[in-house]
Amino acid sequence: MPIIDTDKKLKVTNFTFYLMLFPFFFFLFTFLTGCIQKEELSQAQHYSRQSQAYYRLAQERYKNLIAQGQDLDQLHFALGKLYYEHGDFPQAALELKKSQHPEAKKFLAISFYRTNNFTDALEIFNKFASLDAETLYYQGETCEKMNLFDQALAAYKKIKDKEFLRLASERINIIEKQAQVANIKELDPEIYKILSQAPSAEIYPQAGGLILYCDEKVEITEANTQVSKLHYLIKILNERGKESFSETQIEYDSTYEKVELEYARTIKPDGTVVEVGSRHIRDVSKYLNFPLYSNVRVYIISFPEIVEGASIEYKLKVYRNQLINKKEFVEAYSVQAAEPVIYANFVIECPKEKTVYFKTLNEGYNNFQAQLKPDIQTKDGRVIYTWKFKNIPQIIPEANMPPGVEVNPAILISSFSQWKDIYNWWWSLAKDKIKADAAIKDKVIQLTRGLTTEEAKARAIYNFCAQKIRYVAVEYGQAGYEPHSAASIFTNKYGDCKDQAILLVTMLKEAGLTAYPVLIPTKEAYNLNPDFPAVLFNHCIAGISLNNKIIFLDPTASTCPFGDLPASDQGREVLLFKEDNFAIQEIPLYPADSNLIRQYIQIGLKPDESISASRTVSSLGAYNQAQRYWLLYTQPELIEQTLKEKIQDISIGSKLDNYNIKNLNDLNMPVELTYQFWGPEYFTSAGNLRILPQLASLDASLVAKDKRSYPIDFDILDTKEAIFQIDMPRNFMIKYMPDNIKEDSPWLDFSVEYKKESGKIYFKQKAQLKRAVVLEDEYAAFKNFYEGLAKKIKQRIILEKRR
Repeated sequence: MPIIDTDKKLKVTNFTFYLMLFPFFFFLFTFLTGCIQKEELSQAQHYSRQSQAYYRLAQERYKNLIAQGQDLDQLHFALGKLYYEHGDFPQAALELKKSQHPEAKKFLAISFYRTNNFTDALEIFNKFASLDAETLYYQGETCEKMNLFDQALAAYKKIKDKEFLRLASERINIIEKQAQVANIKELDPEIYKILSQAPSAEIYPQAGGLILYCDEKVEITEANTQVSKLHYLIKILNERGKESFSETQIEYDSTYEKVELEYARTIKPDGTVVEVGSRHIRDVSKYLNFPLYSNVRVYIISFPEIVEGASIEYKLKVYRNQLINKKEFVEAYSVQAAEPVIYANFVIECPKEKTVYFKTLNEGYNNFQAQLKPDIQTKDGRVIYTWKFKNIPQIIPEANMPPGVEVNPAILISSFSQWKDIYNWWWSLAKDKIKADAAIKDKVIQLTRGLTTEEAKARAIYNFCAQKIRYVAVEYGQAGYEPHSAASIFTNKYGDCKDQAILLVTMLKEAGLTAYPVLIPTKEAYNLNPDFPAVLFNHCIAGISLNNKIIFLDPTASTCPFGDLPASDQGREVLLFKEDNFAIQEIPLYPADSNLIRQYIQIGLKPDESISASRTVSSLGAYNQAQRYWLLYTQPELIEQTLKEKIQDISIGSKLDNYNIKNLNDLNMPVELTYQFWGPEYFTSAGNLRILPQLASLDASLVAKDKRSYPIDFDILDTKEAIFQIDMPRNFMIKYMPDNIKEDSPWLDFSVEYKKESGKIYFKQKAQLKRAVVLEDEYAAFKNFYEGLAKKIKQRIILEKRR
């Protein structure tokens, strides 16, 4: 029988007993601790309620005393100080303004500062004969807010009190950023290495600057927020570079975004670093006069001491607290820039659960062999897509070239998998805004009264929205994606594109018509690709269904008639939003006869060889929009002066008699301009011969280049006509009349016709474009055709004067 150690057994038993009791004691401790915390929290909440109650009670007592009408200066000051100490600065300002107490002005000025009323705050600060440290500090802060940095520094430097001296010193350092003079070699050896290896200006004679280093990274977080990191180093080569890079602007939407500058600096040619202080930084509203769009802001960095050979460097982050539909993102990266890019790095980093789609554009212009496919790595549950580029040539502009989005190699990135998701997202933002209030309903009744057809009603409503609602040129997405309500736009009488489209759709629906908002990428944006869902739109218009056909309307174009569209809206794929679905549709390029400019010139030759003449300019389409805009928004005196200048091309020394404009404010009719003038001469004399000016014209500068890198882009298809009627006096006879010309080509049809009839000379020229683009490989043939045509029409009518 084994011997049992009873002491050991007892110890084990005790340990087991205590182990069993541990959960009980732990629970008891947690319970008691929780009770204590709960009791303390309850006491704190009780004191907070008491504080609020006493605060309200104090307000009531002060107001009762003020009502009695005695010692008002002291009472208004005391009540204002109460509000001030509780952070209610608007109410504090109201009371302090009523007091003549010696300290009232100080707290009033600080209250104005706290409510962003910097103008009134500074006015009070500047009236003080002497200021204490606190007041000086707030005076300096106010001056900073108003970009009065020298005055701010003067205020901060007067502060001696210890409590505010440290704060003032920090502000001085931030403004001046000159606590130490450093050389980039010691400050940042990597940047120094890049600068020391920078190519010379001789290698890039067309460049104004060199983008030596460009590092852009977009991080999508697991919480569906976005952080964009930018780091740029640019060397200034000449005056063009100074003009282009002395200031950097970052636009952002303050509703969802904020900009955080890590540093910005100018690096002089000798390597000395000049830091950018707050005096060189402005954060301003882009549309100051339009409160609805105050969230659109511009962060501006002005670089000091820019000279040829200097470099600028800045590093910043843009935080976005919400993705497009709270979970998806879209980016577009263009490879080339207006200046050479020596090195660029572009990174997209996102959680591995997020599927990302890519599309490359304009690969035909990638003759510098840039790698447009990303390097893909996975690390710590995240996917990192990286592109690296070296020695990317600059885009050298050519006359009549397409926009950059059509010729610059680009990478589109989107996490949207289907257009239905984009429809669901934006329609949820827009549909509740399409609601007519009483004022809109009354206006629709007024506009459509007596009109019997759907088109007539639609035309009247469109004309109102286009002409009476001011357009604020905020690009779609720049001021957020959510439109304002139709009622607020109707009340304010201004709106951006999405707001004007929403109002137009609302009014059309109120009239019983079928209308839709439409998102569109204009010619300056990447066109919609049906196989690549992405939010790359920069504009919003409307569509209306009439006679089983969609007519697109752009109410932001105040001079564009119903049924027409600006050139930038044509030839685009668009996303049309219906009540329960969407449609992708194409807006075609309008035919040439839709964009007409016609000049009719009648010249009466007098026996003394002076002339009396008139010119009528009529137009359709893009030319009608442009002419109406010029005539509407140009001062009459400037219009008259322009016409006086134009008639000098017909007769030197001409005098304008008068001019007349028809249909200027009637969008339903084309605008027409007619002006009469007198001229002292018209011919070139050669003995008895009189040579008329060349009537036919063609601008050969279009094909001045021997070779093009990019297509010729005419923007639109058009028709141009010039008609002359010349009344000859009896003492003149025709000595020579040029032959008629008719030339057809793949690009345009051109004709010139001369005719004499009943003592009059008739001339007509017509040029009609058949294609809006001349491709690079067609240019040589087009140039040959165009120059040959320009030479062929270089003929003149010759008259002989009878004795």
